[in-house]
Amino acid sequence: MIAPLEFLSLALAALVGWFSVRLWVPDAGGRSHWAPVLHATLGIALGAGVTSCLYFLLLLAGAAKLPVVLGAETLALLACAGADWYKRRAAPTPAITGSILPAFPWNGPLAIAAAGMAALFVAAFLNFSELNPQGGWDAFAIWNLRAHFLLHSETWRYAVTAQPTGTHMEYPLLLSSFIARGWLYGGGISSAIPIAIALLFSLALAALLSSTLSVVRSTGAGLLAGLILLANQFLFSAAPDQYADLPLAFFALAAAALLLLDPLPHGSPRYLTLAGLFAGFAVWTKNEGALFMVALAAALLATAWRSAGPRRAMRQCGLFLLGALPVLCLVFWFKLFAAPPDPLMGGMGNALLHKIGDPGRWLHVASGFIKGLPGVPLLLLGLAAGLLRPRRADQCTPAAFLPLIAFAIMLAGYFAIFLMSPDELDWLFSTALDRLYLQLWPLLVLAVFLLLRRPEDFAILKAPTKSVTTDRTQRTATVKRRFQKGDQPGRRAIE
Repeated sequence: MIAPLEFLSLALAALVGWFSVRLWVPDAGGRSHWAPVLHATLGIALGAGVTSCLYFLLLLAGAAKLPVVLGAETLALLACAGADWYKRRAAPTPAITGSILPAFPWNGPLAIAAAGMAALFVAAFLNFSELNPQGGWDAFAIWNLRAHFLLHSETWRYAVTAQPTGTHMEYPLLLSSFIARGWLYGGGISSAIPIAIALLFSLALAALLSSTLSVVRSTGAGLLAGLILLANQFLFSAAPDQYADLPLAFFALAAAALLLLDPLPHGSPRYLTLAGLFAGFAVWTKNEGALFMVALAAALLATAWRSAGPRRAMRQCGLFLLGALPVLCLVFWFKLFAAPPDPLMGGMGNALLHKIGDPGRWLHVASGFIKGLPGVPLLLLGLAAGLLRPRRADQCTPAAFLPLIAFAIMLAGYFAIFLMSPDELDWLFSTALDRLYLQLWPLLVLAVFLLLRRPEDFAILKAPTKSVTTDRTQRTATVKRRFQKGDQPGRRAIE
């Protein structure tokens, strides 16, 4: 059971993020009914990233005490809330309007199915967490262990020592700092904070995917995508394990979503910089976040080049990287001056040319990637693609291909890392591959549904028949009036 002060730590972070999102990108979601959900999920991501970085900086300064942390975050909340109130008082938000798409009769059952899947996920999560409140091995040995050291300014250096080996003390510290911040609010170490954070990120991930697709495509597409996202056995096991892969996937999805929600055809500085900030949070979460940053920047450059030309494409990428710059500076300092050397990078140089030139190793990695695929989720995604059918190429803007390009680059990057890794391949397949696929899963679902037709496109409409009848009645009345005035062509029109 989470304590009131521990709940306050999560609520305060979410509120800081929510008001900041409303200030930074107030038109995110437009007039859609999904706009509040979109603001809330983006706010959770922004609040977690900002408060985690703030806590770590205060820790470095020796000021990570509860009065200081609570005071700084309360001031930030009051400033953001006051600015948001003043801005919306001066320019009221337009009223929410309904969708212009035809009513889809299956949205109700889809919503019930998605809610049922979410309830099933929460029940399984709570059951697993009750049996193993410490989470999986990586949570116990890496993320939560380092959070213990980050709870006090005098001990934070122990979170980045070279010993003990195998605990990956070179990993970034966003998740561990966020957990330590929650413990600081609660007044002591508790398993409730890592459990609550894992559940929050998992549900917010599904809500972010559904709300994004509901805004850029349709409600039916968003609900169906959320249902398929949760129907992944890797998610059911990784969430209660309390690993950092779900926060990484969350920040990655938030960055990609903002690039898709951008209302300006040539890129809005607000959306581009906020997307870059979320990508920076992904880098500060896990080492794989650096690969995502490169993949998303390359995908943005490719799609913007196609739609707006090279000059504007370079401008958009520059703004994207500018948004990530503050967090990247923190990561660079951490990697250069605090963290121990990365054993993976150090071991890749051993017999590198031999590994790259070995056809058997290529085949081994490829077969391992294929065997590790999540069969049931991919089958459901393929079934949805077969039923909805892809859109024509001329119906898709270049931006619709952005998540797919980023997904392909990341998958190729993971393949290259396995190919060059100094570790035994079968051990990597059994311990890491499913988590890497989980990082990519939300991005893949988003990419597929952007290229498919909407469920609403298959709705059977009765409205046209009514409108034709109404139109005929109106034309008949008009012709009768003209006929009464002696206009003979009107008579031929009636006949």
